[in-house]
Amino acid sequence: MADDHPGVGAVSPPASNAEGQIFRPIRTVNAFEQLVERLGRAIKLGLLAPGERLPPERRLAEQLELSRSTVREALRLLYDAGYLEARRGRRGGVFVAQQLPTGPAPGMLALDGDGVRDLLAYRRCLELGAAELAAERASEAQIAELAAVIERCEANATPETYDLFRAADGRFHVLIAHVARSPRLVAGVTEVRAEVANLLDSVPRQEEAMVGSTTHHRRVLAAIADGDGEGARLAMREHLDATERLLLGVLPSV
Repeated sequence: MADDHPGVGAVSPPASNAEGQIFRPIRTVNAFEQLVERLGRAIKLGLLAPGERLPPERRLAEQLELSRSTVREALRLLYDAGYLEARRGRRGGVFVAQQLPTGPAPGMLALDGDGVRDLLAYRRCLELGAAELAAERASEAQIAELAAVIERCEANATPETYDLFRAADGRFHVLIAHVARSPRLVAGVTEVRAEVANLLDSVPRQEEAMVGSTTHHRRVLAAIADGDGEGARLAMREHLDATERLLLGVLPSV
């Protein structure tokens, strides 16, 4: 990705109301994912037009009140997904791609935008309930098993070991349904995880997203270990929200 370039004049603060909304500060636990969603949606809606230059990385970080590393990784993901392009030289920088991704992503199969949103809503209902029940019913042995699965996620949270990461990640979610002691939940979560995994194949592999995911896993497990059903629901909601933001920012027809 191109970074700030010496000799390029300072970029003025956004003038339009739309741009002011796009580059307003982000203050959430899922800042990386929210930035991907916000920029991706702005590009798909035409609020950031093809060929339009984004502010330099340093200025973006200041406007968004985020670290430069978070901004850099979000831009890189959108670059890898085909929404941004880098140009070198005196007039270089990061620009909205002239040709944007179109049509359904390969992992969407027969789902349209409404179908994706419905799938994510169904997943949320299942997994929030599973987390709450798991907090009420988990044994010490099951908590230890969940912790071991998280450790496998953490050990493989790199693009090079993504397949191992995703396998452990899926195991974590299905295991929570097992801990909830509901065969129907296990079946539902297993099915929905397979469909979401297809969608995630359309998102470029990004280490920051994987590391953030394991952080969420730890929060979910902490609430389950404390027997805090409400806390487990909240932690799982934050986790699923991060995934949804990535998908809504990157999938072309959503």
